Amino acid sequence: MKVVHFNIDDNIKKYLKGKLYSFSLLPENFEKISDKNKIEILSIKTQSQIKKNILNDFPKLKLIITRTVGVDHIDLKACEKKKIIVKNILDYGASNIAEHALALLMAGARNIVQANQEVHQGRFNYENFLGTSFKGKTLGIIGTGKIGLELIRLVKNFGLRVICYDVIKNEKANKELGFTYVALEYLLKNSDFISIHVPLFPSTVHLIGEREIKLMKNNIVLVNTSRGEIIDTKSLVKNIKKFKAVCLDVVEGEKSFSKKHILLKHENIIITPHIGFYTDDSIKEIARQTENYIEEFINK
Repeated sequence: MKVVHFNIDDNIKKYLKGKLYSFSLLPENFEKISDKNKIEILSIKTQSQIKKNILNDFPKLKLIITRTVGVDHIDLKACEKKKIIVKNILDYGASNIAEHALALLMAGARNIVQANQEVHQGRFNYENFLGTSFKGKTLGIIGTGKIGLELIRLVKNFGLRVICYDVIKNEKANKELGFTYVALEYLLKNSDFISIHVPLFPSTVHLIGEREIKLMKNNIVLVNTSRGEIIDTKSLVKNIKKFKAVCLDVVEGEKSFSKKHILLKHENIIITPHIGFYTDDSIKEIARQTENYIEEFINK
């Protein structure tokens, strides 16, 4: 059975079997793929787009594994029509992304990136980098799935009051971790820090737009490690002076990102290139689950 993996880097390739390609599964890369008509199983990441027209070029395809939690880059209806099974990696360690969210939160609150840049320019002066302390402040978490709850556990001893919004309330976790569920509007108005942890659905596209931003406190720190499309970039830029820091691991239009991106014009925006998931432990777990899916499918 012909197995092909796309979007492979040097760190994960040692854990996967089959044909390995570093590039994405996109039409412009088709000529680089050998024996497309023989491929039965493929694994991808979000940079690869599985649309109806692409499926037509893989007549023997039976299984798609996306090495991600989200599946919004795959046309699930088209796969269902062609009886192609789609699997995703539901949990490869929510703690990895929660840790990154906390790192961004702290970097924004304590001016870590800007201070480091200043020191590297030969200036050693604290006066321009007044931080915002955590103790006694309010952290608002939008989305209490695995990652949001893991972040709550991580900040347990920081002296933060934690309030949360989610359309589905996890009452068991609420009792265990001692946070408070509130309406989104209340969270936006009363949080000193906000961290976003919701999946990308039609209902969550631009969940944070101009109206929501205007409800927020001045000098707030906003963190997003979920999907770039959750925040309306134009509204964010329009109101950028409201924020002490905007710390993003995801942005709208990641595939066309360049040094001309509008977010790069603002010093209070910190961006990392979607690395929240990317740790030594997570890539091993992603590879393990990917190989398990393949083995189960072959042996069924």
